Amino acid sequence: MSILLKERLSTESLSNLRTAAVLEFTEELFESDNYRCLEVLDSEQQQLFIVNRNDRTLTVLSLSPDMSLKKETLFTDKIISMKEYFDDYSLTDNTPPRKIEVVFMEGRTLLIEPGSSMEENSEYKKKEVYEQVNEDFENLIAALKNTLIL
Repeated sequence: MSILLKERLSTESLSNLRTAAVLEFTEELFESDNYRCLEVLDSEQQQLFIVNRNDRTLTVLSLSPDMSLKKETLFTDKIISMKEYFDDYSLTDNTPPRKIEVVFMEGRTLLIEPGSSMEENSEYKKKEVYEQVNEDFENLIAALKNTLIL
């Protein structure tokens, strides 16, 4: 059984990020096929990346340790390029990318690296959680690609 994003964000350390997400998007965020989400933790902040496939947007909710929340919505039609980084890619194991780099028209580069979560929270080292985060990351990448007109 997988550890769903909703469950991972219900832990004590991530509950404030979950609350912010629900306030911004309602509970539908965790239940609708229109959204693909991924949380990324690092020492500076907790981030939730949300692709809305209908609106063609990428929203980044960032919560810093001092509890300041930042919401940024970026339009996916302004994406110039998206590069996936793989470590020792294996076709047989279908190795997921370890991070992606998204470049927008304004010259802004956004790096999404879910592996940093393992350094911040030991739960992310568990095989079950690690595999689910990788799956969520691949779904986020697919949703981003889906919203782009190629």
